[in-house]
Amino acid sequence: MKKKNNMKLINITDLIKYFFIIFICLNINNHALANPKKIVKNVICKEKNIFKDFLENNQKEKLTWFGLSEDGSSITELYVSPSTNNWTILETDTNGISCATVGGKDSQKLMNN
Repeated sequence: MKKKNNMKLINITDLIKYFFIIFICLNINNHALANPKKIVKNVICKEKNIFKDFLENNQKEKLTWFGLSEDGSSITELYVSPSTNNWTILETDTNGISCATVGGKDSQKLMNN
């Protein structure tokens, strides 16, 4: 009879260990979700024609993709330079003001049109 009680004690001890491991894992995940990090970006806004002229003539970037937002309030455009692989994303509102939200270098084309 003593063996049976000892076996139950071991199972309860294991169960408590598993509970604490799961509790710690869930607490770590919730902590990461509750405290997002802030991303700071330098955003430059100008009239669309000024940006387009600068990207095409100075940066040698060409418009390669664009899309309309779901609510129709903005157009997102991707400009890429075929010679340097530099790229810029512009977002343009309905008033014709464009903002360069992000840009970079060393882009790669993944699919052919």
